[in-house]
Amino acid sequence: MLAFTFATSLSSCDAKPETPDWRQSSTTIKEEAVAPSVKTSSPAKNEEPVLVNTNTKAGDRALRFVSYNIRNYLTMRRGKTEKFKPEHEIKALVDNIVRANPDILGVCEIGTQKDLDHLKARLKKAGLDYAHAYLSAGPDPYRRQALLSHYPIERHNVPNYTYKMKGETHEIRRGILDATVKTPKGDIRFLGAHLKSKRPIAIYDQAEIRREEAQLVRKHASVVLSDRTRKVLVFGDMNDTKGSSTIRLMRGPKNSKLTALELFDKHGTKWTQYWAKEDIYSRFDFVFVSDSLLPKIDKKGSYILETPPGDPASDHRALVILIN
Repeated sequence: MLAFTFATSLSSCDAKPETPDWRQSSTTIKEEAVAPSVKTSSPAKNEEPVLVNTNTKAGDRALRFVSYNIRNYLTMRRGKTEKFKPEHEIKALVDNIVRANPDILGVCEIGTQKDLDHLKARLKKAGLDYAHAYLSAGPDPYRRQALLSHYPIERHNVPNYTYKMKGETHEIRRGILDATVKTPKGDIRFLGAHLKSKRPIAIYDQAEIRREEAQLVRKHASVVLSDRTRKVLVFGDMNDTKGSSTIRLMRGPKNSKLTALELFDKHGTKWTQYWAKEDIYSRFDFVFVSDSLLPKIDKKGSYILETPPGDPASDHRALVILIN
């Protein structure tokens, strides 16, 4: 994979805005509702659907977790009018999720509770019926994170983390998702993050914002990891690459480290996000796990979901993690 420098500062997640530019506030940095009119492309072919033996007890088979940036599953300005995610994009997205067949699905860029309910209903119609759901939120009025699960979800409160920049106090724009899922493999603590995009801001350094957000996510993860026996999985769109200070901050110190899982598609490539305008492939989506969970990860069985050329579902690809 090529090294990404300035070119990645305008990723497809940050395509030309169709709403007013970024604005400054005394409490947070506001991000506009960007509608990236980008089509994802991949040389890969669709994988065969994953079939699960329904006669096998849940505790006897691997638990499937999927992390996926589902690209603006919400109502926002698309072109000249406010519209929901187009139907052809939703259909492609649902098809991708059904192929991945998650027991637990973690998503970025979902909108309101109504939007999450809509996704849940569409997945149920396609054969994936999730009994449990959790929508988290930060100051961003448009994009949130969520979990859908076959197993019970216990929500955890997250402190109101802030950081200072140019004399102003700011929050993590999309917040931190924090929940424990009570799975047949035991309790697993899920932390979700969607860090600042690489879209430049007139007043602030977008890379500095992302580092500040990563540091706060890591601060919260360190509190959770104070119990060394706790199985912790951190997922999401980090909007930065493997060797960046953002990802180093997320990993943390050796005595409380998180391991970034190395995932591949069937061609051996690692990209998870494609910016069509500039033909740039990036690895922006990560899953980190604690030392206590790492031995349970099926590294050979976990993978990046293949998507067809011109996939309209999202400009990201899903990460599929198998937990034994």
